[in-house]
This record gives sequence, C-alpha cells and structure tokens, in this order.
Amino acid sequence: MSESGIKDMLVKKFHSTHTQSKNFLLSLILFMLCVIQPGAATIFSQDGSVIEGAHLIETMNNMSNISDNPFPIHFFYNTHCGSCKRAVRYLQNFTLDHPDTTVEYHDLYNNTESFVLFENYKQEFHRQDISYPVIFVGNTGIMDSLDIELYTEILTLWYQNHTPSDLITGFISRITSSMQYQ
Repeated sequence: MSESGIKDMLVKKFHSTHTQSKNFLLSLILFMLCVIQPGAATIFSQDGSVIEGAHLIETMNNMSNISDNPFPIHFFYNTHCGSCKRAVRYLQNFTLDHPDTTVEYHDLYNNTESFVLFENYKQEFHRQDISYPVIFVGNTGIMDSLDIELYTEILTLWYQNHTPSDLITGFISRITSSMQYQ
C-alpha cells in the first residue's frame, strides 16, 4: 500500500472513530438530560411554598393550618418508573416498621381514577410541577424517591406527635405571646 493510501486509511479511521465518539457523547448527554430532572422543590406545603428539608420540623412547628387528618399517606407513582420502584420498596418497608400508618398507593399507569386524583392534588397544593413519585402527608408533599426516603418518617412522626389538642395549645400560646408584645 502506498504512503498516501495508508494516510487516507488512517484519516478515514480517525474520522470514523471521532464520529462514533461524538455520537456516543451526544447520546450520553441526551440520556442524562432525560434521567436527571431539573431541580424542583421536593418538599412543599399545601399553599405551594417550598419547605427546605433542613427546616422541615421548624416549618411544621410554625404552620398555622395543620391537617387534622394527615393519614393515610397518599403515594402517586408509575409502575414503569425506576425511581418510583425505589420509593415503593421504601414505603413497603416503612409500613412494616410503622404498622399504624397506612399508605394508599395510586399507580398512574393507565389508571384514570388515580390520574384525576393526582391532578386534584396538584391543584390543591398550587403546584403544576409535581411529578411522580410523590407522597402527600396532611398539608405537605414530598416529591422524588430520595426525599421520600429522607423525610417521610420525620414528617409522619411529627404528625403523630402533634394531635389537634397540641395544636390548639400551641395556637393559644402563640396568640398569648403575641398579645404580650402589643
């Protein structure tokens, strides 16, 4: 083979490899864009406001309209969603550890009734950006499997330890303390 033939073969090989690398890189970027969702608030209250995870208990303690009936936990998912499968496993284990807490599972895959209920929750919580997996506990929603794992138990225990009589006592003490400053 002549020197120019070898050179042409190497150039074609380089371009072919380079094109394959570019295609692979573009495919990888597109895949990552589909898998990694843009940042969204994953803990939120019924008024639509964001609750920072580090301040969840403090925020709950300062809320004035706490749900009198926070249970059962409503969990929305899709059977074909990988992140949802992780959340399902977590919640199944969670209910084994907390048998007094009920989780209602709402599969959104080909289920009109669950989808209508999901849309109602999105309106009730003033957030159209809610996606699955998501749970609703009283006046609070938690979206994304990792945050469901991190905050479900904390939020559930908070609600279990704040009965309506505790809320009334706390409300009266806040009113009394605010009257002292006037």
